[in-house]
Amino acid sequence: MDLVVVATWVVARAALAVALGLAAIEDLARRVIPDGCSVAVAASGAVAAAARAAAGEEAGALVADALAGALATLGVMLGAALASWRARGTPGVGGGDVKLLGAVGVWLGPAWGLAAVALSCGGGSYIHLTPPAKREGGVVGGGPVI
Repeated sequence: MDLVVVATWVVARAALAVALGLAAIEDLARRVIPDGCSVAVAASGAVAAAARAAAGEEAGALVADALAGALATLGVMLGAALASWRARGTPGVGGGDVKLLGAVGVWLGPAWGLAAVALSCGGGSYIHLTPPAKREGGVVGGGPVI
């Protein structure tokens, strides 16, 4: 494999790690996931797919997988956000959560993207079902679960 391809893939993974880390920190501190984090996750996924294509994988299949992953996770998370809002009258799943998991879907594809949604929703449900007295300030962002 070409050194440039490997370096590109490593940089994309590093960008993913940094963006997810910043999203978790911001969500814990301010209950906001910056749009820039979601954009960085999606863009780094696209760069990683390009590196894989340069290494010989079929570009069309990689694009289809990334797009299907983003759409599947966005669709399910949007449904979860609407259901949460309808059931509680307040958003339990915010727009930042929806966008971030959609961006993660670019990396994971539809099957693993939906698995990530299931794990994130399970972790988020646990956080929101934990009695507030056990949580500092009574409120915890869900971004770190993603």
